[in-house]
Amino acid sequence: MTNPAIQPGDIILADTKGAYGRLIQFGESIRWKQSSRWHHSALVTEVDSNGQVWVVQMARRGERVRLEDVAPGRPLKVILCPDGVDRQRAINFANRVIGTKYGVLTILSIAFNLLTPSEVRVDIRRDGTLICSAAVARALEHGGWWCPVDPFQITPAQIDKFLGHTGWIIDGK
Repeated sequence: MTNPAIQPGDIILADTKGAYGRLIQFGESIRWKQSSRWHHSALVTEVDSNGQVWVVQMARRGERVRLEDVAPGRPLKVILCPDGVDRQRAINFANRVIGTKYGVLTILSIAFNLLTPSEVRVDIRRDGTLICSAAVARALEHGGWWCPVDPFQITPAQIDKFLGHTGWIIDGK
């Protein structure tokens, strides 16, 4: 999948079929009375000389994959890197999370927080782990973005919201 408009530092949101994404989507529908279409995120780290777009995402661990391998056959949303963010610093951080373990406990705590009253908040995570949206939020923070919520507990839907619901859709088919 190639697209000359996509640049390193841009954010990718995906509509996936994964269990963790569906769990968060269910929690969102309870807490916010609606769920987001987007429940996975990645950061574009390179567009090579052939136009191939490469991203860093959190799957079982942090990994570098081609854009078309993020959510095969599913729609993707591209959001431009926010103004004022140093793209290279964000990319450098994203590349450093390659190999980092996925934060299953973090996903479970986010789901718990979405399913319980907002006055009850539990943040559980293991050191040295990240979830997809935390990796993107932390990368943007390293580039100078201020994350308005705990970046380790942010969801892809919140990334979309905080970046103004901008961007465009790439049909996955």
